[in-house]
Amino acid sequence: MPSPLPPWRQSHPGWRMSWGFIEGARMTHSRIRRRSTLALIGMAALAALTLSACSSSATPAASPSSSASAEKVTLGDPAKLKLVKDGELTVHVDDPVWSPWFIDNKPENGKGFESALTYAVADKLGFTKDQVKWGYTAFAASFTPGPKNFDLYTQEVSITDERAKAVSFSDPYYVSRSVVITKDNSPALEAKSVADLAKYRFGTVAGTTQDSYITQTIKPQDVLSFDTVALSTQALENGQVDAIVVDLQIGQNVVLNQFKDLKIAGLLKDNGVSKGMGFVFDLNSPLVPYVDEALAELRDDGTIDKLEKEWLPLPEQVQEYTQ
Repeated sequence: MPSPLPPWRQSHPGWRMSWGFIEGARMTHSRIRRRSTLALIGMAALAALTLSACSSSATPAASPSSSASAEKVTLGDPAKLKLVKDGELTVHVDDPVWSPWFIDNKPENGKGFESALTYAVADKLGFTKDQVKWGYTAFAASFTPGPKNFDLYTQEVSITDERAKAVSFSDPYYVSRSVVITKDNSPALEAKSVADLAKYRFGTVAGTTQDSYITQTIKPQDVLSFDTVALSTQALENGQVDAIVVDLQIGQNVVLNQFKDLKIAGLLKDNGVSKGMGFVFDLNSPLVPYVDEALAELRDDGTIDKLEKEWLPLPEQVQEYTQ
């Protein structure tokens, strides 16, 4: 029997997980759109996974919307911060959340890179752990135009120039890589370059930076578009597509813990779309420079490096595709 949902999830009864690494599934019909034909493939009652996207730069650069952080601020006094609710730091995520960013689908437990980092930032800002309140916002809604009901949002959200027109971002706290995943007996394993990949059918999730990479850089002749990473991964497992592109850490979790017949085929080079992962804020939020200062201190004191080593270990030797 699944464990009870925490209070912040109980207002979203449609979200119940049941697929392998998740504990329930959103009971809605998901649509698969095939770009190369007019065919539509229906799928129902499948899991929703977090979306993510990354770049390949070695060092995070300043986000396009965080220039205000150049002004020095003083941390440790939550009373001077403009918050959704006084005395509390309201942090939203999608549901479900994915390892290794969060563990056991419980962002409040402090386990996983983004959960642990959020609490470290909150501590720098002057909040206790009990003053951090978790809530729900769908991933895509976190960076669409309009007012937000969270102080900050975290779920492997890539900083892009386009998204920064609608919301503000912190400085990037992690820069990752994207990987190609395929079956362990797939001909796609023979690909050595991005050009070689173009002849295979790819599954993608519309609106993600991986989708941009597939359509703008790989440019395969055949692409199936899915609503979630879960659906694209299941399509790969079912043989509907030859390969998918996902975040490195999510890819490792998939091949090591979920689908033993799937394999990381190779690392992709940066295509310039993503500038790394950052916290999301309401547009022009005055909280941004405070979080940027907290991140700077956590990087300087070695906390972020320690969290990366604990939660985001690098994979064993994997090829990197040439162009």
